[in-house]
Amino acid sequence: MSLLHRLFPPTLTILALGFLVACSSSNSSTPPPSGGFSNSDFNGTYTFSISGSDTNGALAIAGAITACGCSNGSLSAGTVDIVDSSGVLASAASITTSGSGYTVNADGTGTFKLGFTTSSGTIQYQFAFGLTDAAHGVVIEYDQNGTGSGTIDLQPSAVTLSNSSFAFSVSGAANTTSATAIPLGAVGAFTLNSSGGITAGTADFNFYGTALYAGTGLGGSISAGSGTTPGTASFNSSFDSSQAFHVYAIDATHLKLIESDGDAVLVGDLFSQPTATVPSGNLSFTMSGLDGSENPQAVGGTFSSDGSANFSNGAEAVNDNGNVSTSTSAFTGVFSAQPGGTTYGRFLVDMTGFTGGTLFAAYPSSGGLLMLEIDTSVVGSGVTGGVAMTQNSPTGVVASQGYAMNLTGSIVGGGELDQVAQFNTGSSNLSSGTVYFNEDATPTNYGIDSSSTYTSTQLGLNFSGNSVAALYFGVDSATSLAFGIDTTDVSLGVVEQQGTPTSTADVAQRHLAMIKATARARAKKKKQQ
Repeated sequence: MSLLHRLFPPTLTILALGFLVACSSSNSSTPPPSGGFSNSDFNGTYTFSISGSDTNGALAIAGAITACGCSNGSLSAGTVDIVDSSGVLASAASITTSGSGYTVNADGTGTFKLGFTTSSGTIQYQFAFGLTDAAHGVVIEYDQNGTGSGTIDLQPSAVTLSNSSFAFSVSGAANTTSATAIPLGAVGAFTLNSSGGITAGTADFNFYGTALYAGTGLGGSISAGSGTTPGTASFNSSFDSSQAFHVYAIDATHLKLIESDGDAVLVGDLFSQPTATVPSGNLSFTMSGLDGSENPQAVGGTFSSDGSANFSNGAEAVNDNGNVSTSTSAFTGVFSAQPGGTTYGRFLVDMTGFTGGTLFAAYPSSGGLLMLEIDTSVVGSGVTGGVAMTQNSPTGVVASQGYAMNLTGSIVGGGELDQVAQFNTGSSNLSSGTVYFNEDATPTNYGIDSSSTYTSTQLGLNFSGNSVAALYFGVDSATSLAFGIDTTDVSLGVVEQQGTPTSTADVAQRHLAMIKATARARAKKKKQQ
């Protein structure tokens, strides 16, 4: 059943979650800084996903590709799903090896292109990425078909799913051909039996605050697929009796979901749920949604958890439609397992003094605490959601290291821009770097100026007469969550330390969720064929 037959919420302009800066669209190219990466470090089968926007509204992409790890940068196999607000553009479409390939630069940045055939003819999409090593990277769409951000990860082995508990988070928009999109988000948890059937499942759906299905029962089934061939998932709930997804596996603890039935534009992550308890200690978080006037709003910061009932010492920075407050206002919260006990791995979190909502559903996972706003009293307030991750010392950006960065978000007044970058740190400045960005389907790349700086809490990037500033909240020595503090945009992102180019032991970073977006439609442009 179409989402538009379930409800008829108002049309609105919608947030793109992430980190961005309003930049010139003029093309420029700067040679990348020196480093140890090459085409040989992109070797094996990789799973990727993208969330963003195109001319029709919201956009979701997921797939898997097999790279040769050789000098000519060929892709021997690949499958891709592409869905936007007009419907399914590609469903498990096989790539054409003659129209596909990749290039890895010395600094770990690079591009890959996918050619495939649909009912509309032969199409080619291109993506830019920044690798942390041979096992993980961050990625954006880098062509004139649209724009979006996500992650790319190596599949180390065949994936088998059974008798395990999982939590998921997906976001996007209703399937509608209107000029704007209607935000939709869902989080949940379940156990899989030996046949791949979902048992003990529960989920929360927020359809722009007009349809709140909180703690609804969840049934269905999941299969993992193999290599570049996706598996399938069926979710059955009071929100939708038959949601269909394609499943692209990374490993048995992390898989990608993309809705494949054309009813909605949803994409996200499925993580293992090794424990059905809220972690204790200090956590970093970022979230994004809409304020009461339907303007984009992002929040980020830190808080402490006692692991049993209370959040304390909350410190929150806010960017509300370009109005930035870094005074880190205080908040607290209480949480409890709902329904009673921890069988379902679901918690209700009641926040006090928190910008972005008062009531959230929260699901622990190996990818962090997955959270979604479910305020029943705030109809039409949008879909605020995000992730909180436990801090493990040491944290933050340090000297004499290389970093990959994914930035995506909404420009105040309209438009989306997605970026992927690499930079090297000196004592207090960035000694070198390069950035690829795609502003409303106009891709460009620049070198990062050595005048760019960093501190223990903030980044300042300069390139080609542009600048961008961000706070970052450390998770561990390899990962930080970024929060944009420019007045021209509302933005979130991630900064990840690069390791040895040939390493495939990047387990912690592979548990990073993709940066999600419920994206607004952009101005119509001619598609690149």
